[in-house]
Amino acid sequence: MRHMLKIIAAVLVVIAAMAASAYVLLAPRVLTVAVGALGGSDLRVTVAFLQALQRERASIRLKLIPTDDAAASARAFVSRKADLAVVRSDVAMPEQAATVAILRRDSVYFIAKPGLKAGKISDLRGKVVGSIAPRPANDVVLNRILSHYGVAASEIDIMRGTQHEVMQAVHEGTLDAVFLVAPASDRMGRNAYQGFPKVEGKEPTILAVSEAQAIVEDYPVFDTVEIVRGAFGGDPPRPDEDMTTLAVTHRLVARRTLDESTVSELTRLLFSLRLSIAAEAPAANDIELPSTEDRGAKLPTHAGTIAYVEGETKTFFERYGDWFYLGIMGFSIVGSVAAAFWSRVVSGGRPPIDVDRELRDLVRLIQATRNAATQVELDAICHEADGVHSDLVEAMVLNQPDADRVATIRFLLDEFKQMQAQKRVEFTSEMAAHKPL
Repeated sequence: MRHMLKIIAAVLVVIAAMAASAYVLLAPRVLTVAVGALGGSDLRVTVAFLQALQRERASIRLKLIPTDDAAASARAFVSRKADLAVVRSDVAMPEQAATVAILRRDSVYFIAKPGLKAGKISDLRGKVVGSIAPRPANDVVLNRILSHYGVAASEIDIMRGTQHEVMQAVHEGTLDAVFLVAPASDRMGRNAYQGFPKVEGKEPTILAVSEAQAIVEDYPVFDTVEIVRGAFGGDPPRPDEDMTTLAVTHRLVARRTLDESTVSELTRLLFSLRLSIAAEAPAANDIELPSTEDRGAKLPTHAGTIAYVEGETKTFFERYGDWFYLGIMGFSIVGSVAAAFWSRVVSGGRPPIDVDRELRDLVRLIQATRNAATQVELDAICHEADGVHSDLVEAMVLNQPDADRVATIRFLLDEFKQMQAQKRVEFTSEMAAHKPL
């Protein structure tokens, strides 16, 4: 009974180990993501992505860490509280971060009121420019643009206020221009454009940062973007032609050391579920893949995203195939050990039977029987032969020798029995001959 309990315990341990391995390999990978601010489009897109992953029972799940803004998300990432973060490219971009996806590009431009003689940004000297506050990151962008055009911040009267306050000033005509950092499709830009009252039939002017590429060369945290013809509606279209301007990007980033296959699968899920995400958060339509051509970019793309773009994403068996092979080998070894243990228990704790040794003993006993001189000696040989015979029978059952070996065993056993019978007849005859009449 003790031996049986040991076997059951060993089997249960093996099953538990296999179950634990399966759980580790097949359980969804949970990644923490820092994103803010509350109510922002980045948070809405991330929450929609999180919910889509749960609905699809995906192999990767997200755990949300809400923050106050992009800078706070970057700090959570740097402090290792988060595996992922949604950051703004020009605001505290973490050194150990690599881009998984670009969630959106914010266009940087001005809208000047109708009739204002401002064909370029430097013409805004001495003018009143509205800017939504409190957004210190946008103030930094504005100062860098003005500096590039040789305009001091003190030469412009900047009116900072909430979105409502800025739009109110636009309607009242107290602003000469509005500074915007937002997607061209955002309502703020369109409302500002349409909010300026017309002057003698003239419409507002869009002042793009036309030297955006030159600024990007000096500050790689920025990017460029196209404001397409007709982005603000109208007939004729507003603007009447495509224009390139400066942009800041909102990026989903991952730690560079995060497993390549995990990030590759995360990227695949993000873009395969984009339509589902956009149904709940329309801003998801702006999600795009980062560039994978410049491997030495100052804002690097994660190796997992590059693998996805280049079609080198590893399948499940490519990622875990080695573990399966090792598991099969381990299970085979455990099975062999268990079988040996079971054989040991069945045989009463005796060591495995050496068939060749038993056969040699049988041959020796046949020779000893042939040379036996007395009945007493023959009886001792027969007693020893009973043990050898029992071992050979047991070996035939447990070891399952091949046909040739079985034939040899049977031949030697028959030979021993014949020799034993012959000797008994001889001893009986001798005893009868010496018996007195």
